[in-house]
Amino acid sequence: MKVRSPLNRGAKERLTQLAQLLHRSYGAPENDLGNKADPLDEALYITLTLQTDLPRAALMWSRLKTAFPSWDALAAARVQRIASVLREGGLHRQKAKTIKRLLARVKKFAGELSLERLHQLSDAEAEHFLVSLPGFSWKTARCVLLYSLGRDTFPVDSNTFRILKRMGVLPPSAVYRRRSLHDALQNAVPKAERRAFHVNLVVHGQRVCLPQTPRCGECSVRRCCAKRGVALSLQPKAALHSAFARAS
Repeated sequence: MKVRSPLNRGAKERLTQLAQLLHRSYGAPENDLGNKADPLDEALYITLTLQTDLPRAALMWSRLKTAFPSWDALAAARVQRIASVLREGGLHRQKAKTIKRLLARVKKFAGELSLERLHQLSDAEAEHFLVSLPGFSWKTARCVLLYSLGRDTFPVDSNTFRILKRMGVLPPSAVYRRRSLHDALQNAVPKAERRAFHVNLVVHGQRVCLPQTPRCGECSVRRCCAKRGVALSLQPKAALHSAFARAS
């Protein structure tokens, strides 16, 4: 029995078009995202980005590094102390608890506070371990694989999910927390394009295709966007006229 794809028909073509347009607009500015080359650094940084914007995540990272000169010092600190350092980043207690549990899990796995051992594992093996870390999902695991281990993965974060729903690549009924969706999108993007496309999607979602008030009038891909789920009041008049014309 053939399994139905979680992507809409023509998804690959839409993804190719979107990747090209976004790259013209942004050029994959990785430095803007702040991801880390060291896998444990990246795991901790990704934890700090949970439900916050990139500037605030970068500030919390700086404060964490200043307060704890080594990850051993961080692992030895009380949850309350870590939470106080992260207070302005949001969800500070939750993130402090997650960090403590994550470091304990890493120490048990590697015998030290390092994830360099992951370089020796296959993509599947490394991902299997990473998703076992506290607070980790397929998205966070694939970020570590991509940025720190140089693997050809395609992390699907909340920005990517939101944009691809609005673009019509994903159906309105798509569910973020389904492995089949993450795998289908990764398989639909050529390996050589995954890193740049992911970066551009995150940047676009942070700057223009915002969750509540998308800046459709400034969007470089608005001509090929279905704007699904975007309130009519937030769409530019020209886009509305075009939509009504197509419907008539």
